[in-house]
Amino acid sequence: MKQKPDYVVVGAGASGCVLTRRLLDAGARVLLLEAGGADGHLFVTAPAAFSRLFKTRHDWAFFTEPQRELFGRKLYWPRGKVLGGSSAINATIYIRGSRQDFAAWGEGWAWDDVLPAYRSIECYSGEANSSRGASGELPVGHRSGGSHGLSKRFVVSASESMKIPQVQSFNDGTLEGAGLFESNHLRGERWSAFRAFLKPKLGDPKLTVLTGAQATRLLWNGDRATGVQFMFQGRLREVQAGGVVLAGGTVNTPQLLMLSGVGPRAELARQGIGVRQHLPGVGQNLQDHPATAMIYRSTLPTLDAQLTDWAAIPYLLGRRGALTSNVAEAGAFVKSNAGLDAPDLQYHFAPAYFREHGFQRQRGAFFTLGPVLVAPQSRGEVGLLSPDPLAAPRIDPRYLSDNGGGEGSEDLAALVSGLQLAREVASSGPLSEARGDEYLPADLGLPEYVRREMETLYHPVGTCALGESDSSVVNRRLAVHGTHGLWVADASVMPRIVHANTNATSMMIGERAARFILRDA
Repeated sequence: MKQKPDYVVVGAGASGCVLTRRLLDAGARVLLLEAGGADGHLFVTAPAAFSRLFKTRHDWAFFTEPQRELFGRKLYWPRGKVLGGSSAINATIYIRGSRQDFAAWGEGWAWDDVLPAYRSIECYSGEANSSRGASGELPVGHRSGGSHGLSKRFVVSASESMKIPQVQSFNDGTLEGAGLFESNHLRGERWSAFRAFLKPKLGDPKLTVLTGAQATRLLWNGDRATGVQFMFQGRLREVQAGGVVLAGGTVNTPQLLMLSGVGPRAELARQGIGVRQHLPGVGQNLQDHPATAMIYRSTLPTLDAQLTDWAAIPYLLGRRGALTSNVAEAGAFVKSNAGLDAPDLQYHFAPAYFREHGFQRQRGAFFTLGPVLVAPQSRGEVGLLSPDPLAAPRIDPRYLSDNGGGEGSEDLAALVSGLQLAREVASSGPLSEARGDEYLPADLGLPEYVRREMETLYHPVGTCALGESDSSVVNRRLAVHGTHGLWVADASVMPRIVHANTNATSMMIGERAARFILRDA
């Protein structure tokens, strides 16, 4: 930039793109650093192709530490390394958190506090509703082309077997019932946070976007963050700015803080890093939504026969066909046991075979019911394996470790219950008419199956939690405790994981962060 930027934003993901747009709208000069590249690949545009982006140059492709409760497996964690971040490689499901979720976040973050931010980012295509936004940049709503017939059968069957209502939307603050998912699609294409919020502003002289620019540490003057050091085109560069906002996500943000001397004293000492600000909560409180999959052969046509290389032809010619589906088209929220105050299970239904992030394929027609634990008790951490800023961090979610792990894990019990309920759904109502043989787990015991097959649903949060306790990292306006000129604006600030997909809430956080920063400037 010809002039010193007012702000450097690290990370062009869901939160970072919204935040940057709002800072620009207020007249600020912004330098946005993104470690990944451009978003022009066909698979970024086509919703159903999201899993084709896994383990490519668009993906950080992290792996966890061996998980004791999962037979020592290292789980693969895809995270977006591209303009738009994980919003460019996800399944485009758009669901807000619930009133109960935000009641647990504390003062300033209740449902009535966050609702205006949700509304301001949305351009909702459904019937006018006082809780929905109509003039935001992000197109959201149900698919204009309609959902697969099996997805509609799932909604009816889930409602009947689980005795829950059929709902038109999961975005009214209540998460219970069965319905078709909203998504951020428009005319058959994915609209990532970058495409919606920043692509229209690339000609703005106040905005500079650098791709292939990986932040390595923060620059300081005392306790004030004054800029960022980053690797760009094979060289270390530095930029000074009026303020720094970290939006690298739940993995990369705590890593950068620790590399810069902000974090738990013992963790920094292990890597020979001097302590600038002792914040024991950095990297702690890691939460994620673990998922399993129950897969049936289908007696009716599914997306399996359509999601081939030939699917690109109708998509390229007119944005039609199977590639316009986001695969996980429908879902349900239900309690694993009647004694709970709120649903702790979310189902993702796919009229296709989906196992191990889409890497495993199987010939034939299938449908998948995926129970997901959205109220996990287990907590993990992100730490450092090396002081090298280009090395991957240590990711240890400690899945199923609650209550000491083993058979005492409530998380395990809930997922087993989720699989049992999935069997009931598949055997009920109109979905039963399409049900063939149970392909997985078949004869395998459910607890063992969970341990062998469980994967992430791509929703890690919490490693820089907001609040005022000794374990929090940012205050309620998202400024990093004990520092000046430094904020965090991404999913890492969630003190408790929302009971739903996290993309919409990450964008809401970016929206609110910009307001806090501009008011405090």
